[in-house]
Amino acid sequence: MNKNEIITNLNTEHSAFWDTAIHLPNVNLSINDKWSVTQNVEHINIALSRVNNYLALPKSTIKSNFGLSERTSTSNETVIKMFKNALKNGAKATGLFIPELDLNANIDVLVNQGKDLLATLISNLQNWSEEEFEIYNCPHPVLGKFTVREILYFTIYHVQHHNETIKKMM
Repeated sequence: MNKNEIITNLNTEHSAFWDTAIHLPNVNLSINDKWSVTQNVEHINIALSRVNNYLALPKSTIKSNFGLSERTSTSNETVIKMFKNALKNGAKATGLFIPELDLNANIDVLVNQGKDLLATLISNLQNWSEEEFEIYNCPHPVLGKFTVREILYFTIYHVQHHNETIKKMM
């Protein structure tokens, strides 16, 4: 995917997720020790915020903190397989990526926060070229070092994964 296709997919998949989330009943209800709908939305917001923070860094800081990639990006399909394998092997969100349990969370507020975060992410992407997507390493807390392109592929699939998760709550 090129930058424009990535942006289109980010918009499409996040919009689908938010549309699902706001139409579900009992959004603060946790079933079988699984996250509630609002916790899933908050988790996606946290992830968007972290990617935003990374994309907003000066590239010199990224280079010194995370290094440059010594390989080309893998395919979107490969990134998805890596994530699915990690989940199959028990990977779970950790630390700062775990949402708070807020039984009074307002889904509309969380969705609007997510929309703002996505708009910022897309704005931040304007400062990145196709070539730079391949050059810089971006850390993933479970999957290790990704290129920028790969972290964007992950961000697209990650929200699809959580959309499927909350659909099962219907």
